[in-house]
Amino acid sequence: MSSQSLEHIIEDVKTLTPEERRQLLAHLERDERTVELRRIQGKYAGMKTSSDGFAARKAEEIELEDRPGR
Repeated sequence: MSSQSLEHIIEDVKTLTPEERRQLLAHLERDERTVELRRIQGKYAGMKTSSDGFAARKAEEIELEDRPGR
């Protein structure tokens, strides 16, 4: 983005009403959080959560308990 474009955006923002500025800020913050969440989700997408691990261990325990000869 060129410095002229940025200056134009800044001038446009200065003309916004307080309510419009609040809405713009809320939208920008939401977009920033969404990008960060997607980045984190992508990084850890294949990892099991602690509840996944717990469920897997419990399933293993049940399987061992259900075996004949116990």
